[in-house]
Amino acid sequence: MKCPCDPDPMAEASGDARMVRAGVPGAACRINALPNDVLIRAISFLGARQLVQTCVLSQRWRDLWRSVPRINASWDEFNDMSGSPGTWGKRNMLFKKFFSQFLMLRNPIPLDEFNLRYAVQDCYAEIEDAWDPIDWWDAESEDANLWIGHALQCNAMNVNVSVEEVIRLHLDPRVFASKCFLTRLELTWVDLSTGFFKNLQMGCTLLECLKLYGCCICDAEISSQTMKLFTIDTECSFPDHQQASISIPSLIDLGYFSNERIPPLLTNLGSLETATVSIGTHTEDTPFGDICQFLRGLSDVTHLDFCYAGQMLEMEQNLKWCPKFNNLTTLTLGGWCLYEDFYPLIVFLQNSPNLEQLTLELSETFTKLYLDTHKKFIVELEERYFSCEHLEIVKIICPKNLEDDPVLNDLERFLIGNGISPDQIEIKNWQYL
Repeated sequence: MKCPCDPDPMAEASGDARMVRAGVPGAACRINALPNDVLIRAISFLGARQLVQTCVLSQRWRDLWRSVPRINASWDEFNDMSGSPGTWGKRNMLFKKFFSQFLMLRNPIPLDEFNLRYAVQDCYAEIEDAWDPIDWWDAESEDANLWIGHALQCNAMNVNVSVEEVIRLHLDPRVFASKCFLTRLELTWVDLSTGFFKNLQMGCTLLECLKLYGCCICDAEISSQTMKLFTIDTECSFPDHQQASISIPSLIDLGYFSNERIPPLLTNLGSLETATVSIGTHTEDTPFGDICQFLRGLSDVTHLDFCYAGQMLEMEQNLKWCPKFNNLTTLTLGGWCLYEDFYPLIVFLQNSPNLEQLTLELSETFTKLYLDTHKKFIVELEERYFSCEHLEIVKIICPKNLEDDPVLNDLERFLIGNGISPDQIEIKNWQYL
């Protein structure tokens, strides 16, 4: 049976392969002593093109690549080929042809992991015809959708799809509609059209981990009955002028990083233990949305890393914007919490009665922002005292040049004045972490 070609029928072996065939002493004996299942597991970490090249090593190696439990396919395996034909688009076409044949010829072995690094060609870069953009987008994404569907049919438990950051992959939500064994899904620079989360919930009934990076999310409602870890980064976007909602009763760990003006509505997160959050709009004349309801959705967490990165945050009623964090034992805040004479820091501490560890991560620019006359919080705080009876340590992490900064000195005096002993305050430099 003919193997996938690249473009000569896999004639190019790697340097190691040539060494073994040349009979270099000791080059192959220890490897060949291993049983087939160990060899297959080891070579499954290779890229698809390198993997296929192992077939030229010997008769024993000829078909090992067909039974690997892990597939790593990347378009740039063909991007730097010496003597490769023509333009980037033609090399990408060569990759698609190769990998389609790769999947066709491999044995129907269940997959532990499927990793795909893809690229969508710009329809105006090398094509002069007046294509319909939607038809072109679907055509450019078709191969990837077929491959992902194939991986799911092979019971892949972990799927990672990463796309070159030019044009997003149009992921067909129907790929996930059929029952599968998927437990972990990571998507980078992918367009998630309407129905993605519905199909994910219906078909991927074992899914526990979902990570989205730079994805365009068209669904306003995100829900799951199985997910335990969910991450959305700052490059992701939701439908314009709509408030998204996240309802995942099984969720334990949430990572949410966004500069969207309207924060999502967090509901039914009763199992949530850890949240790492960065929110805020960077537009000076656009106030951030309802921070109150957003924080209420996190009020049951045990560990919270919270960063506000916005320009304006108006508070009208002292403590009402921050809920009680009765379960909170570990809290991490950035330099923003020192604005307005430590106002945000005080409010968080007043609402965290069971806090055991506080970490303050201060950047080189925090003092400039702290002294900025532009108000971030428009309020008056009547009570500046806090009482955290269980607080054991306060870690202040800052650049070395801020160790003697007057604001840092004010912070230490403030903490000591509220019952924190100097022995409980630990100052570290970023470079030593």
